[in-house]
Amino acid sequence: MPLFSRLTALCQVLEKHATLPVRISRPDDTAGLFVWPWRIEEDTRVRSAPLPRQAGDDQASRVPAPAIHFLLLSSTSLDDNTIGGLESARLALLETPVFDAVGGRVSVAPATLSTTELTDLFTAAAIPLRLCLAYTLRSTA
Repeated sequence: MPLFSRLTALCQVLEKHATLPVRISRPDDTAGLFVWPWRIEEDTRVRSAPLPRQAGDDQASRVPAPAIHFLLLSSTSLDDNTIGGLESARLALLETPVFDAVGGRVSVAPATLSTTELTDLFTAAAIPLRLCLAYTLRSTA
């Protein structure tokens, strides 16, 4: 299942509940919520998958899709609308942790980032710290 299809389905779920526009993007200063994929983690089973043996053998269709680690961020303004939108998105993901995407189903689970990891991530991207939630998006079998 394509990575972008999974992220698009995620945004559609969030847009149904959030009071702000939702974009797949590096965060900026415009009003809204941002789904910022920051790491793609290959499934460990891929290491032991056999290589295609014949022309036309599509091994990629049998390989598990990678997990997408992402942050759900707000704009830099800390007003009621921004914080409320982030809270609405959080509740939507808690209520709908599994949903349909093009080519299959995906699940979203909260993730934990330490203060150091979060600071390093924002510093490396040259983005000012802001309210955010960490999640992992996976394809379900």
